[in-house]
Formats: sequence, structure tokens, C-alpha cells
Amino acid sequence: MKTHIKSLRGFTLVEMLVTITIIVVLAALSFIGIGRAREAAQRSGSAANLRQIGVTMIAFSADNSGFLPATRKSNGVYWPEIIWPGMESIPLFVRPGTKDRPISTTKNDGDGYFAMPDNAAMTPQKIPIRWNYVINGGAANLPFSEVAATDALASSAARGLSRPLMQIEDPSRTIMFAEGNGAFWINAESKPNSNRIRKWSNGKSNILWFDGSVRMLSPKELRTEHFSAKK
Repeated sequence: MKTHIKSLRGFTLVEMLVTITIIVVLAALSFIGIGRAREAAQRSGSAANLRQIGVTMIAFSADNSGFLPATRKSNGVYWPEIIWPGMESIPLFVRPGTKDRPISTTKNDGDGYFAMPDNAAMTPQKIPIRWNYVINGGAANLPFSEVAATDALASSAARGLSRPLMQIEDPSRTIMFAEGNGAFWINAESKPNSNRIRKWSNGKSNILWFDGSVRMLSPKELRTEHFSAKK
């Protein structure tokens, strides 16, 4: 009587390598999908921050005889502290996903926040305010600026005031704020592809306009929407 022994066959080396490769590819695709979903949520959160900042700016104007806040006072106090009474929320000044470190002035990667050496933005409790949204100001030929034609601070800047909101002639094509990257304001020399404006992985940036809208635009689209209108 013969005894039949069932042989067991394991994976070959090739089959194991193929299996491992498939697992790695699936894991990579999953990681990419999670990363994109996370960034999409961060972009949405950043747009919400910008809208809240815009509401606060308009409320500031209503409380200050129609004047917009200055980018800074003549004593070195910057805009986050000027509008703080209407915000009172440090996270709203920082893009979601920002690392807890100052932005590198050499890398300009936007992965951080502005840290002024003189503690130029502080809460009433003397807590430093971090921020990485850039304000449209700082040069005389911009519509939203407290700087005079001589590049000197206007007298109203001492009180933290810029110019009247009513002077904004084309709100839908005038930037109020943008996502920042390496500088705290958009100046007259800034180009749409400047490293002053932070771009996401899709090559676009959230831009807050004076009409209250937030639009995500590429440098080319931004050139059409804003900079061409200022020629």
C-alpha cells in the first residue's frame, strides 16, 4: 500500500518580489492620496482664515472713521497687533499646517511664520503674534498703503491708520491679503511669481480681495486679475 504525501509549494523569489512591489505601490498611492487630502483641507482652512481677516479689516474701518489699518505704526507695531481687538485668535494669523518655526529667509519655502526681532506684534498679554499672510501695502503706488509718495510714513500711520476704504476703486481686482512666503507684505516691486506669495503644490495661492472673495490663482491668473489692472 502506497502512502501519498502532498507536497507543499511555497512562493518563489520572483513571486515574493512582485507581491512586495505591489504592496509598496499601493502604500505609496495611499500616502499620496492622504497627502493631497490633507493639503486640500489646509487650503480650505487658509481661505477661511483670510475671510475672517477680511471681515476684521472692514470692521476696523467702520470703527475708525472709514480708515483701513496701516501695515505698521511709526513706532514699529505691525498690522496683526493693530487689528488684534477684532480677531483675538493667534491661529487665524497662521496658515494651517505651518510648522512652529520662523520662515527661513534663505529658503523662502513658506513653511513657518514671520518672527519680528523686536516683537513687533504682541497681544495685550504680551504674547507674540505669529503670522504668515502678506498684506497689500508698503509702497506709495499701491492702493492699500500708508506710505506717502516720498516713501515716508504718513502722519495717520502713527495711529495705525492707512487710507480710507472708499479710496479702493476696484475691490474685485484689488488684493487685500495673500498667503505669505518670506516677506510680510506685497510691495510695489513684487511680481505674481514673487517669493513673497506662497504657492501650494498645485502652483496656486489663496488671495483675499477687497470685495470679500477668496480666489485660488496661479501666478499667470494673478497677473491677469490684479497686476495688469495696475499698469
